[in-house]
This record gives sequence, C-alpha cells and structure tokens, in this order.
Amino acid sequence: MGLRIALLLALTLSACSHPSEREREAQREREERDRNSAAFKAGEAAHELAKHAEKAAEAAERKLQDGAHKAAEGWKQKEKEDREKAREGH
Repeated sequence: MGLRIALLLALTLSACSHPSEREREAQREREERDRNSAAFKAGEAAHELAKHAEKAAEAAERKLQDGAHKAAEGWKQKEKEDREKAREGH
C-alpha cells in the first residue's frame, strides 16, 4: 500500500511540474500579446533611442577630445614662439 501511495505521489508531482500542452500554448499566446502591446513597443523604441544617443555621445566625445588636443597643440606652439621671441629680444 505504501509503495502505491509513493508511486501515485511521484506521478502526481511529475505531472504538476511539467506544464501541459494547453498551458504552454497559453504561455506562448501571453508572450505574443505582450510583444504586441504598446508598452512592449515603447520599450523597444526607447532601447533604439538609447543606442542612437550613445552613438551620438561617443561622436561628440571624440570631437571634444580632438578639439582639446588641437587647443593643447596650439598652446604649445604659441608658447614655443614666445620663448623664441624672448631669446631673440635679449
């Protein structure tokens, strides 16, 4: 009798732990509805906007770094010219 109960319990638990075909289909339908929802679409759009914003920020950073590098080079060049003029003047 105890073996039968154990076997019945094992089968019951096994059946409960695996979703039925109907449950799997219902889950797929819920996921499909979610993908078609306005909130889901808004999330996708927000993700795309964030990617574009990140690329724009990276491009702006490169331009700023390039500008800073050119400014530093200009500063060094002017400093060198000033030193040369100072030597020539003395």
